[in-house]
This record gives sequence, structure tokens and C-alpha cells, in this order.
Amino acid sequence: MRRFLWTSYGMYFMGGALSVFFGSIMTELLAHYHASYASGGFLILLQSVGFIAGVPLTAWSMKRFHYRFILSGCALAVALAQFTILTLPGLRWVYLLVILNGLGGAGLETAVASYVMELFEGRRAIFMSRLEVAFGSGALGMPIVASGLIALHAWRFSSLLLGLFALILALTWQSISISLSPTATEGHMDARTAAPPVFRGRAGKYSVLMLFLLMIFVYVGVEGSLNSFLPTIFVVHLSLRPAVASLSSSTFWIAMVFGRMAIGWIVRHVTYENYILASLTLGIVLFLVLAGLKSPWASYVIVFGLGLALSAVYSITMVYANHTFPGMERTVTSAVTAFAGMGGATFPALIGYAMDHLAPTGVLWLVFSFAAVLLILFLVIYGSLWFIRRRRVEVAA
Repeated sequence: MRRFLWTSYGMYFMGGALSVFFGSIMTELLAHYHASYASGGFLILLQSVGFIAGVPLTAWSMKRFHYRFILSGCALAVALAQFTILTLPGLRWVYLLVILNGLGGAGLETAVASYVMELFEGRRAIFMSRLEVAFGSGALGMPIVASGLIALHAWRFSSLLLGLFALILALTWQSISISLSPTATEGHMDARTAAPPVFRGRAGKYSVLMLFLLMIFVYVGVEGSLNSFLPTIFVVHLSLRPAVASLSSSTFWIAMVFGRMAIGWIVRHVTYENYILASLTLGIVLFLVLAGLKSPWASYVIVFGLGLALSAVYSITMVYANHTFPGMERTVTSAVTAFAGMGGATFPALIGYAMDHLAPTGVLWLVFSFAAVLLILFLVIYGSLWFIRRRRVEVAA
């Protein structure tokens, strides 16, 4: 089981690196192909398309194939894409390889998260937080590695490193054998959360599930927008140099990683509902403060606080959704991952449009409004589940 977990962490680390890979080498890649930034935006869009298409494909495969075949296949898809990009083929081939890269990334995240949800019932939040630490470490480390290789005029070898890592993971999965059944309740457990509700019909069940998916859609959109536009907002709103403003994104991700490292301890003492409520409330307050700040140093502190506050909203919401719908782990996890991909693709485009038509303060207020929508969605979910449990008790009485 330990080998399964560590290889799963490796898959999520690779997923984090893949999420920022093209952004890390974008300038050099476009210069090599003499392409415009519009082509760069199209590359990112294609990777999102591949990711969104990869989720249902993985969910379908999980019903028909062995887990080793699926996990090794996802890693091999990434390895094939990266090794071919290393050769710098024609730009049209790069477009296809980007889609393949997205398919592999979606597959590894969907499959690993689904298997963890099935295997570690009662400790889902603890292990998902560790997976998210691995993802954040990959997202934080890839730009550093790419920057060093760019300085050595060897940026294309970023693909070689990722491809070799993916190939090692693919081979490692073939040597791991486990039973996909819940493990014994040993070790630290998540804080006790209210029992799953008993839904009276499919309409109520899937209405609540849709609320969870909308919440994930909005949250990942907000996080993706911060990743993409926070430095630009700092340049325009605070009049900082681009090199200094770019540190805002690094500050946010460092805080995210630190926050995720602490979640394994927090969720042993705080229920899923209380954690999400506290995180979203704190996030709204910090967005509100950030919109009114003009001090660079104070803004960096607020961004660090935002990273800590939002660090595990995605993973704990996924766990809470799986807890609410027992026996539907693969369906729920696949749907959550798909809506995360759609949110990550949609919201940056919306924020990018707002950047062209609104003042920086207006953009921050727009992000604040999305954070408020997040809190409203969660309160509706919490209230709905409370009402369903209450009605169940009254009927039994």
C-alpha cells in the first residue's frame, strides 16, 4: 500500500508540473515556431479540451480495465507527448500532442483520486491533502526547472525530464498489486462528519450533486484566474515592475503548498463543513481587503493569506461530495474533475476579457463576487443536507 501511495503522489506531482508546463516554456516555444501569443492561447485551450475529454474517457475505462493498465496508460500518454515535443515537430503536430498531454493529465488525476476515495474511506481528506501537496509541489517546481534550462539555452529538455518521469511511473505501476477494497480503519482518521443524508429520490440527489459541481466549477475558475492574472493585476493596480509582480503568483503557490501540508492535521480535528465554511469566509474577507489595498508589501501578505485560506477547498469539497454520496465515488470524482477542468478553462478567458474592459480594482471586485457565489453555493448545499436529514428524523419519529 505504501508503494501505491507514493506512486500516486508521483502522479499528482507530474499533474502539477503538466498544468504549468507550457506556460513555463511558452515564450521560447513561440519564438522557435515564430508564432503569436494567440497561438499560445490556443495551445492552452487545446490542453483544456484534452483534459475535459480525458475525464469521461477515464471513467469509462475504469469500468472495463485493470487499474494498472489505466494508470500506466495515462503515464505513457504523457511520456509519448513529451518525448515527441522534445523533437520539436511541426506546430500542427504540437497542437495534437497538447491534446494528448491533456488526456493523460486528466486520466491520472481522475483515476488516482477515484481509487484513493475507494481505498481510504474515513481518511479521504488526509490522503487527498497529501496528493494536493504533491500537485502544488509540481506546479511550483516546474517553472523553476524550466527557468534554469532556459538560462542554459536548453528549454526543450524540460520535455525530456517530464517524459522520463512519466515513463518511470508507467513502469512502476506494473509492479504494484493491491486490492481495490476499503482498507482497515488504521492510523489517523478524518474528523467525524454528519452521516450521509438519505435522499428520497433521484431528483433531490442529483440536484445536490449539481450544486457541488457548480461550486467546484467556480472555485477552480477563481484559482485559475489568480494563477493567470495575479501578476498582471499587480503590475497595473500597484504599478510594480513585471519581474517583481511575477512573485505574487509564486507567493500564492508557496502558501497553497504550506496550507495543504497542514490540512492532514486540521481535518483530524475539524469537520469538512466547518473547514470549507471557514476557508471561504476568510477568502472573501481577504479578497475584499486586497481590492482596497495600494501597498505592495501588504498585498503580498494578503496573497499569502489567500493561498493558505484556499489551499484545500478543492480537495475537501471533493471529499465532502464523496462522503455525501456513498457508493458513487467514481461517478462523483470524475464529475468533479471534469467540472474543475471546465472552470479552469472558462474563467481565465472571462477574467482576461474583464482585464481589457475594467480597471484592475474592478477585476478584483469581480473575483470577489465569484468568491461570494462560492460561499452562497456552499450554504445552499449545507442547508439542503440539513433539511434532508431533519426531514428524515421527523419521518422516522
